Formats: sequence, C-alpha cells, structure tokens
Amino acid sequence: MKAPASNPQLISPDQVRGWFALLLTHATVTGRIHAVLMERHKISFSTVEILCWLLETEPQSVRALSGRLVSVSPTRASRLVQDLIDAGHLQRGADQGDGRVSLISFTESGRHFAETIKRTFEGTVKKYFVDPLDNEDIAALIRIWGKLETAGLGPS
Repeated sequence: MKAPASNPQLISPDQVRGWFALLLTHATVTGRIHAVLMERHKISFSTVEILCWLLETEPQSVRALSGRLVSVSPTRASRLVQDLIDAGHLQRGADQGDGRVSLISFTESGRHFAETIKRTFEGTVKKYFVDPLDNEDIAALIRIWGKLETAGLGPS
C-alpha cells in the first residue's frame, strides 16, 4: 500500500512515507495477531494484553493494570476484566492495605487459560514480527522508540 499523494510542506515526502509505513505495519501485524487469537481462542488482542500483564504481576488493581495497557482504554479494560471474571478466568479480592481497592488475580483454570493464550500470542508475534526482522532491525526499533519516548511521546 502506498502513502496518499500529498504535497507536504512541513515534512519531506520520505517522512510522509515513513509515517504511513509505521501505521500500515502496526495495522497489518496487529491485525494478523488478532485474527489468530480470535481463530484459536475466540479472544481479542486487547484481552490478551490484559492477561499477559496480569501474568507478569498479580494481584493488581484494574486501575494499575489499565495504566500499563497500550491497546485498550481504561474504561474498556474494566469491561474486559469483568468479562474475564464472568467467564471464571479472573477473580476479585480485597486489598488488605486499602479496603476501597479490589485486586484482580487469576483463578486456577484462568491461569492455565492465560498461559495457553500467551504461548499462542508469543508464537504469533514471533511469526509476524520477529522472524521477518534481524537483530539489527529489532535494535533499530528499540532505539527509535527510545528517541520518541525521550521526546515525550511515550506512555503518559
């Protein structure tokens, strides 16, 4: 897919192409990963992100969890967490330090479910993102992200 024709005045044609290449890459790779997750597990990319973060650190509050997410808003994260609770994958518990806060953790079957999905997710990321690139490409992406993050464009 080509970038839309334009006569940029503030950025060069190559910079315009770079921007649209970034957008197209994001949409293509995440779309492919989402399709595999839906086909194999009937679960969205956003839900997988919640499960993966929770696997890394649990229990945690929905608020803390939603602050780490990149593919979903805090409001949507709350709905997805509730869907996972309703499905029996997650449970709420009281925060012993602050009774106003509920903490989210896995049920036993939910942990197995999340670990299975994480393996699918990682395999799909490997296939559609890691395998087409070499180590220099990955290092360049990390370096580029670092520059954008330093410029104030990282997560808030």
